Amino acid sequence: MFVSWKRLFKNKIKDEDWGIDTVFDWAEILTELQITKAEFGKAERAVKLSGGWPPSHPADFLALGRTDTASSYPDMRQEYLAAAHGQYKHEVTLETANRVGTWELKTQPESISYKAWQKHYPEVCKEHSEGKSFKVPKSHQVEYSHTALQPDSPMAAKVDDFLNQFKRKHGEAV
Repeated sequence: MFVSWKRLFKNKIKDEDWGIDTVFDWAEILTELQITKAEFGKAERAVKLSGGWPPSHPADFLALGRTDTASSYPDMRQEYLAAAHGQYKHEVTLETANRVGTWELKTQPESISYKAWQKHYPEVCKEHSEGKSFKVPKSHQVEYSHTALQPDSPMAAKVDDFLNQFKRKHGEAV
């Protein structure tokens, strides 16, 4: 698996990060978490299809394999990209963005924010599939409209007076 990831993710994985100790640690943790062959295959496929970053912890990898409702939710990578641009079409996308941090999604490098996204998105999908509700709030913004200043408006005289005072202070002819 790690050899495959090194090929897929090239410069995103440093050789020293994935030595034999890491392989043993992952094997031990995944064994303790009782990963099945089917879950392993599903998680490995999810990582390959993500196109982003591999999971940084065995539990995150396992979560990809245990997300049995993943197909009923929007693609993790596509929703990450949408959330990074402030677009939340699905309630699990907004909730994941809130957990990762909307500011972090917009300002942090992908190497940091996508790792956090990969951790939280399966959790949120699982919670949602178990009945938890996350609502996308309706916008409370007032529509912007511009009304030009009319020459006969009472405000027009105040604006003209202000501009004339400004011109006098700066030595311009009124």
